[in-house]
Amino acid sequence: MTPSAAGCRRSIFRLFPVVSWLASYRVKDYLVADIVTGFTVAMFQVPQSLGYTLLAAVPPVFALYNSMFPMMMYILFGTVKQASVGADAIISMMTGGVVRQIVGDMSHTSHPVHDVFDPANGNVFSVQEVTSALCVTVGIIQLVFGLLNLGCLNVFLSEQMVNGFSTGVAVQVALSQVGAIFGLPIPHFSGMFTVYKTLESFFTQISDIHLPTLIVSSIAIVLILFVKIVPDPILVRKCGLPVPIELVTVIVFTAASYLMQFDKIYNIAVVGEVPEKLPVPRAPTFSPSLLTRIWVDAFAIAVVSFAITLSLGRIFGQRHNYEVDANQEFLALGIGHIWSSFFSCFPIAASVPRSAVQENAGGKTQIVSVVNIIIILFMILFLGHYLEQLPICILAAIIITSLKKIVMQVQDFKRYWDLSKIDGQVWMVSFLATVFLDVVSGLIVGVAFSLLTLVYKLQRPKAFLMAHVPNTEFFVPARKYQKLRETPGVKVYHFGGAMHFANAEFFKEKLEESLGFTTKQVRRAMKKAIKKRGSQDSLQAVKESVQAYDRTVAALELGSAVVSRGPSMQSQLPSDIILDFSRISWMDGCSVSAIKNLTSDYAAIGVRISIASCSPVLFRFLRKSGCEEAIGSANFYPSVYDAWKTVRNRSFSQTDASTPVIPIVYALIFASFTNPSS
Repeated sequence: MTPSAAGCRRSIFRLFPVVSWLASYRVKDYLVADIVTGFTVAMFQVPQSLGYTLLAAVPPVFALYNSMFPMMMYILFGTVKQASVGADAIISMMTGGVVRQIVGDMSHTSHPVHDVFDPANGNVFSVQEVTSALCVTVGIIQLVFGLLNLGCLNVFLSEQMVNGFSTGVAVQVALSQVGAIFGLPIPHFSGMFTVYKTLESFFTQISDIHLPTLIVSSIAIVLILFVKIVPDPILVRKCGLPVPIELVTVIVFTAASYLMQFDKIYNIAVVGEVPEKLPVPRAPTFSPSLLTRIWVDAFAIAVVSFAITLSLGRIFGQRHNYEVDANQEFLALGIGHIWSSFFSCFPIAASVPRSAVQENAGGKTQIVSVVNIIIILFMILFLGHYLEQLPICILAAIIITSLKKIVMQVQDFKRYWDLSKIDGQVWMVSFLATVFLDVVSGLIVGVAFSLLTLVYKLQRPKAFLMAHVPNTEFFVPARKYQKLRETPGVKVYHFGGAMHFANAEFFKEKLEESLGFTTKQVRRAMKKAIKKRGSQDSLQAVKESVQAYDRTVAALELGSAVVSRGPSMQSQLPSDIILDFSRISWMDGCSVSAIKNLTSDYAAIGVRISIASCSPVLFRFLRKSGCEEAIGSANFYPSVYDAWKTVRNRSFSQTDASTPVIPIVYALIFASFTNPSS
């Protein structure tokens, strides 16, 4: 095969992953399992998707379209073999917010596709036009992101942020179904503070609860939860499949509604007419007035849809040993959204519960989705009229019970908090912002706060003194292992992150805090000692005088918070400070200047600075910036142990003898004239 042909083949395999896995498809091993799994997933997908139409504020038949058309494109372009793509609770909730904001709230008793006059721009938009425009806009955004190789954007959606955000959305979703469960005409609010508005409307109308609707929905909720809690875990362990209780509930209550005439005798709202035909392809509406109102929400939906699908894909890819391409997932979702926007669909993502069912049932490839499409097509053409007597409160019950696992994620807060207080704060901020503001605002606040914590961590990495472990070459945090004694006269300072303009001052402050003194304090004490002792010019005598000062007096003189937090001034001043650069991956010009100033400041009080464990790349940068010359090439060491072993053997008296006192005194006098405050 020529190089050009090989390159063309690789491009085809990359753009159409279906070609790759079909070429290696093992019919005898996979086909039966995939067909059975396709039927199983369809039993869960139909009732669940019907329920999500309440969230998306679209007619029930849209759920069937959504279960078929987007999946066609994902089979061709997607890289996640166990993903069940279609309606999702979070995406449906975000879609419903857009539909209600533009079209207006629809009655909780039906799903009409009606035109609503928009007085702001004189246009008329139907539900289908809004969802199609939203769908194609989401698709274009995802397609552009995929072509620009922006799959790496997922790294900015931290696990704790996504977890808190999805839990907050689950609370919003559950509250949005209160009206359908209790039979109350509670409007579906959009915008900020929807939780407050919904609860206010509920308690205002609480005396008007429709008892038959409440009884039916309560029975359905108890039935579904009982099956999910009691027999489901046992069945999953034994045969890998749960009970399709949602489908059973839909069949039972639809039959009961038909036989007992729920809508006529008990005034229980039902789905109504469901057309038994495929939608006529219709180009999405590209009205400027409409697009300007939906593009922000479309951007948020595009990101969340991608994040949900990719997160699931990485889990499945790790379990089943295949690669998931983030950029290809952007392309697959984008093409799927653009294609399905012609067929009365609304935005989609990989569904967590359905994908879990698909994996547990033994699905190996997207042949499962092919079987699923055939079943959905059969339902659209021949079984739609059987759904007309389905009570809407049953759909609400299915939605609420499907959120059980997501709502239980609130327990993850403790795990994140125990692991890291910052991670716990990210979870809580994302959760509260999503619950009390709205879904889009919650996503924006969550991402912004997550990035701020990242900046905070970069600005304030861990910094501490280290102690040597006897008879080894290892050093450990001195404060954590207090039984280990630091080497007299030698301090080893570890800085746990990159050093740059934003934390150069923090580097110095943490060093002074760890040592228990500042160079300014020592210089002031030295000047007072020189005045007091007159002609005594021994640096050792000066240091002994410095040690005689009480820590409290020094703190009062300096007003220094650093000194007040540090150990006593009576501790011996070190002769050497070793800077452990093992965790410093890069530095900038500002941090180099800080190291140079630090070296000269400590040299003025007789303390030598050394650098250890510096990477070759960083060492070349320090040499280029003149830092090697300022510190001295002899004071660079390949490891902390080499530096410690060398400086440990220097006696304190030898260090004093080699350090001229008169220049230091002159320097201190000069400093007192040039900087009176010191």
